[in-house]
Amino acid sequence: MPMMVKIGGVPVDVEDPCALYAALAAAKAKRLAGEQVEETEIRSPVMHQRLKVASSSIADIDKELVRLQAACQAKTTGCRPSRRWTFRY
Repeated sequence: MPMMVKIGGVPVDVEDPCALYAALAAAKAKRLAGEQVEETEIRSPVMHQRLKVASSSIADIDKELVRLQAACQAKTTGCRPSRRWTFRY
């Protein structure tokens, strides 16, 4: 039985790296557009402060997207992605 989670309001199967990649890429796009950022403002006679809070960092999302892209490629083609540089001896 597939285990479902909600990412960006869309139910996604945790076992499918391609579906997770698509859902997480959409969530990242929303985050970059500023939709998933909460902003709070604190005012007093002495100071004025504005806070922006996000649920996760873009760097963490990027790391997970790279991992899911490799897993999706391995699932669909049967091959792992090659290294960026070849080793020379």
